[in-house]
Amino acid sequence: MKKLHAQMRYLSNRVTAFAILLFGVLFAILAVCARLNSLRRISFWLLPILSVTILMLLIVGWFWIGKPYEICENKMRRFLDGYLMLDAVNKDEVMLTPFTYKEFDKVSRILNSSQTVNLNKRQAQYLALQNQINPHFLYNTLDGIRSEALIAGVENVADMTEALATFFRYTISKVENLVTVEEELDNCNTYFKIQQYRFGNRLQLCVETDKDEDIMHCLIPKLTLQPILENSIIHGTELKIGTGVSTIHLEKTQSRLLVRVSDNGVGMDEKTLEALNRRLGKSGEQITNNEQEQKGGIALYNVNNRIRLIFGEEYGLHIYSIENVGTDVEITIPAITSEREIKRGT
Repeated sequence: MKKLHAQMRYLSNRVTAFAILLFGVLFAILAVCARLNSLRRISFWLLPILSVTILMLLIVGWFWIGKPYEICENKMRRFLDGYLMLDAVNKDEVMLTPFTYKEFDKVSRILNSSQTVNLNKRQAQYLALQNQINPHFLYNTLDGIRSEALIAGVENVADMTEALATFFRYTISKVENLVTVEEELDNCNTYFKIQQYRFGNRLQLCVETDKDEDIMHCLIPKLTLQPILENSIIHGTELKIGTGVSTIHLEKTQSRLLVRVSDNGVGMDEKTLEALNRRLGKSGEQITNNEQEQKGGIALYNVNNRIRLIFGEEYGLHIYSIENVGTDVEITIPAITSEREIKRGT
């Protein structure tokens, strides 16, 4: 009985069973009519009984098939309209087919996964932090500091304040997910200018591009290069004795944009490098679910995961490093100039 009940919760099985029942009833009615005809008898009770039977079949068909189908269709329509089903699918709930049940159950488990919960928490924390920062107040304050510095003749403070305001405008106010390579490089130059006030001539930045003029118009996820450049300075050239040189090299193939952020810093040993690349190769869900993987290198994993979410698993970061020589972070993304090209998988 339990097995039969489990099968009957699918509309496909109910339709089959109802069709068999309908044909059985019709066959019985035809048999009775044939028998009465052979006996040359006409029963005045036949028409009312036939009408009641058909009415009962319609009522059973509606409550057993029609109503559950309408409920299931409404759920699908609401889901397509953006209402997410966060509750797990009830095993006794009527579904179209066993495959439909598996689809609903899979979607529910994905939406309830720890990755989704953690991402929602991060997004809420980020929005809460962002909402606490009033951009106009920040920019007006920085402009006020710059003006006071210029009046006092402290040009270095004025220039640094202006660079900081430019950096915040790009980071906070620019809401696009994808920006041009030119915009991202301008932000890197602004960030590096701020760092030079701290380190002076100990730091140098070199930007190299190939001869393809379209490379500056290619799209790249916002805040891709600056976090890697910052990571390069903090963990590489800052620890180096002497001048630290960071290089951003860009080249474009027929279908891909290749970016390499290099430094001549302290580098890393083979064991650390292998562990870092192994973690970059994991999916975002694996990293989120492993507490040990969350320690260190947040900027690299953040950039890598954002690239994969936007473009696919075949893109992302890979690191090359030699201890006491330097480190290269290689970024691979598709060479596109319009967001529409992402949907075509180019």
